[in-house]
Amino acid sequence: MLDAACRIVLSEGLAGLTLRPLADTLGVSVTVLTTHYGARADIIAAICSAACAQDALQAERWRTTLAALRSMPPAMAADLAEAILEEQATQQRAVSLLYLELLHACTWDPSLQPAFAAWRAQQRAFWDEFAHRAGLAPALLACGWWHGYVVAELAYSMALDAQPAYRMLRRLCLQRLFHGGAASSPDAADATLFALLFEQMQPGAEGSAARPGSARTPEWAARAARACGIRLAAQGVGGLTHRAIAAEIGVPHTTLSYRFPTQHELVMAGLESIAAHILTAVNADSLADLQRLRTEGDGQKLDLARANFAMAIAAARMPGLAAYTAGMRSRRGNNLVKVFGKYMPAAGGIDALCAQVVSMGLTGLTNTEPPGEASELSVASAFAAAADWLRESGQPYSG
Repeated sequence: MLDAACRIVLSEGLAGLTLRPLADTLGVSVTVLTTHYGARADIIAAICSAACAQDALQAERWRTTLAALRSMPPAMAADLAEAILEEQATQQRAVSLLYLELLHACTWDPSLQPAFAAWRAQQRAFWDEFAHRAGLAPALLACGWWHGYVVAELAYSMALDAQPAYRMLRRLCLQRLFHGGAASSPDAADATLFALLFEQMQPGAEGSAARPGSARTPEWAARAARACGIRLAAQGVGGLTHRAIAAEIGVPHTTLSYRFPTQHELVMAGLESIAAHILTAVNADSLADLQRLRTEGDGQKLDLARANFAMAIAAARMPGLAAYTAGMRSRRGNNLVKVFGKYMPAAGGIDALCAQVVSMGLTGLTNTEPPGEASELSVASAFAAAADWLRESGQPYSG
């Protein structure tokens, strides 16, 4: 049943994992399925239990490797973390996508949380044990930042592992992370390489589209694109339906379907809206402008960290989204450089690569909890822990 569930999620996402498709994939009737396991919640619980058991075997194999090491210097920690992520994104791809889809869905569907809790706790325990052995600051584990980092990187790995530039960026970030986050000198070689990879991962002209609300876009279509972007961020691709968007913006379902015939086109419209919002944020002149973007207009509803995560998961099964996702991954931390520059001017080595590392953990953490005040407090706590970590590890440059 786990295998059948994974095949459905690989092709249709978690929204496709309902009783009828699962029964059909297994070659049994819905009655047989429910008689044996119970309601959908019980079936999801059984699937999570099987996945948890399978993951436990893989984790134990890695624990054996780690236990054989007397020490784990930073370079080795980065290599091993990348090897585990690579294995999860390729050899264990189907189960990993199911994990990410459930993790994301639990932030808006609390009915899934009991079934998923043990699997999630097991994954976090393994990665926390890894980081402890590697000597990562305990505060980064306790606040959930490190678990968030792994979750975010796994999502991007699922979508972008075929791209050499992304794989190099993933390694570069892990190396910087385990070496303390801050750059060792103003002209650090990894910072130069990061700048080159950043350029390589930007979408080309074929990946660009007119921004929603341009002169040739009807006003209602621009509203539809914004609504798609907000829904993508809040509920992923599964929450993006023609009927839901049409009802939200007050146009006939047929009118929306005529302009956006498929779900993929709704996804692309939402993505363009998200990209436009991100571009505005990246080009903000001040921290005050950034704060206004978060609290006014679409920013009140559109959480960019959730939007990025939703697109990475979607790109794992929709290759056409890979170019956009690569651009989003490369831009992680762009705005955080400004924040660190204002609030931590004396800390050395906080460059764009350092900010990206910190941003990855905050992005992942944001997507492990339901939106709201509790999530805001968790992210604020993680930001404070990361700032303390950088103050301790970064040394002001001389001269």
